[in-house]
Amino acid sequence: MLKRWWFMERLRPTVPEQRGGELSKERQQLVLDEWAAARERLDRLVSARVAAVGDVLRTAELPLNRDPSSGPAGDPVADSDCTWAFDAYQAAGKLVDEAADLPDLAAAAVLADRALERFAAAHARAAGQPAPRAARRCFYNPLHEAAEDAHSPVRKQHRQRARRRSGPREAAADRRPACPSCRRAILAGQTPDVLPALVPVKLSRLRTARVLVPYYSVPQQWSLWSLCVCGAYGDEWPSLVLRGEHRKRAAAARKA
Repeated sequence: MLKRWWFMERLRPTVPEQRGGELSKERQQLVLDEWAAARERLDRLVSARVAAVGDVLRTAELPLNRDPSSGPAGDPVADSDCTWAFDAYQAAGKLVDEAADLPDLAAAAVLADRALERFAAAHARAAGQPAPRAARRCFYNPLHEAAEDAHSPVRKQHRQRARRRSGPREAAADRRPACPSCRRAILAGQTPDVLPALVPVKLSRLRTARVLVPYYSVPQQWSLWSLCVCGAYGDEWPSLVLRGEHRKRAAAARKA
């Protein structure tokens, strides 16, 4: 099975801090140029990732149950996992082809990775083994390395020792799944390296600008990915993508 691969390259555009009243045409163009450069980099990375996952799924054997005592039918849960994995891979490819913004590409990478996870789970169940635990994605940027496991014995001991000195930063760091880098940033009182999204903002009655915001702050009517960490949690996302729901919401954002 393909070894897990995470996008470690920093994708946050180097755009100066944006203040609504100071958003000149030059600054707006800088935002768009930096966004376009980040999109091009991410498109290359995600396309390669989805292609690699496709190679695995095409060459791997289906997890058929070969135990004669179990009868002719396979494990229905393993069958369901396998079907979901292929749907997620197909949805990932569709997102790469039709991505309107960085979170669409991030979702393609997440769904491709989850397709491998679910395919591995199908093989494990068909073999009568426990399914491997799925990775927890970083809420702030699901392309980062895996989020720290809040339920691990080490983290539990650390939290018990730190309970008496816990403050607002510790509470903020524990509020969402976070990779080690983002967690350290929050504990240091800094902003984590958040995946950005490009959204329209009305500056006046006649003027609208596009600005970069955290992907999770985008209104749900404009994006599928605001509340599910770009498809990391929940199983409905492949079917929604295959029905074109991501395109409908991107169109609603463009009309805003």
